Amino acid sequence: MKILVINPNTTQAMTDDIGIMARKYARPDTEIVAISPSYGPRSIEVHFEDYIAAAATVEEVAKNKDDYDAFIIACYGDPGLYACREVTDKPVIGIAEASMHLATFVAHSFSIVSVIPRVKPLLLDLVRDVGLESKCASVRCTNLTVLEIEADPERAVVELIEESKKAVAEDGAEAICLGCAGMGPLDRRIQDAVGVPVLDGTVSAVKMAESLYDYGLKTSKVAAFAWPEKKELVGCSPALQSVCNGSSNGAVSETQPATAPA
Repeated sequence: MKILVINPNTTQAMTDDIGIMARKYARPDTEIVAISPSYGPRSIEVHFEDYIAAAATVEEVAKNKDDYDAFIIACYGDPGLYACREVTDKPVIGIAEASMHLATFVAHSFSIVSVIPRVKPLLLDLVRDVGLESKCASVRCTNLTVLEIEADPERAVVELIEESKKAVAEDGAEAICLGCAGMGPLDRRIQDAVGVPVLDGTVSAVKMAESLYDYGLKTSKVAAFAWPEKKELVGCSPALQSVCNGSSNGAVSETQPATAPA
């Protein structure tokens, strides 16, 4: 199978590292392509950056919807995840959703350990949206930005181990989800130091994408993730226009409602 891994920020060094991590755990017959959008923030830590990155990520999925078997959104905020599922019937996996769900298979509760404290409200909202509030022991933050983690992984591993140990000892966490795609290469070192399962989101998403592909599952188009409505998109790219013109996605006109398959 062929998976497109989209790092929604525009820091190429991080995209390269994400690609390396994805290929390390992918099956030999899985082809991994890792990209960043052509525009957007260098890192994503606030709502403003998240919304810009979401739009850019949706455009990349639309542009490549016929060329890959699955798509991965490699940012722990899962920007644009639901919109991306509307523009393709291929599986679209967010690394946050993937790691949290996998954590529940190996632990009764998990904590997310992430970057600067400003991201905590975003991650708490995400946990609620995924429906795993009862399983999330806590969200803990380091003092490092996304780009500081990329630039100084040794300092990052020290802070991540410290916060992860607190999550286990003080919050009751039985597993740790690393709350930034750039933390992936540090997973085993943190796991060895803390003594509980530590999950990188990118790897979690790759394994889930492979499983969905093997099982022959695609995104349901009955309701929530149905194709976008046919309508004019003013000033948008040809890739986005193609999603709404009904030529390749099976979309129906506004006067002809979709029906569930027999």
